[in-house]
Amino acid sequence: MERFENGKKEEYAMEQSEDCQKETKCCCEKHEDLIEGLLSGFKETSCEAWDEVFKEILKEKIRAKWGAELEKGAEAYIEAMDKSWQAKVAAAKAQYEFKEGMIKAIFYKE
Repeated sequence: MERFENGKKEEYAMEQSEDCQKETKCCCEKHEDLIEGLLSGFKETSCEAWDEVFKEILKEKIRAKWGAELEKGAEAYIEAMDKSWQAKVAAAKAQYEFKEGMIKAIFYKE
């Protein structure tokens, strides 16, 4: 949305740009103290890294324990989903043909 106050569109654009830059600064630039910024960044990133490691471990264990069953379940799901999709396509095609038939019958008399 553009804001015009006394024709100062450019100033508003600059304000938006500065706000965007403030939001996208890295962790080091968010703190006045460089060391505090680095420590904060390491702390945030280490938590994210731990979460990713936990996920990877769990994925590996889940696949090892139930992978075959999950694959069979996924195949069954995809097969059912395909049948459902084909039914929807057929219904849409029938509806389109019905509408086309009605238009021809009403507006294009032979």
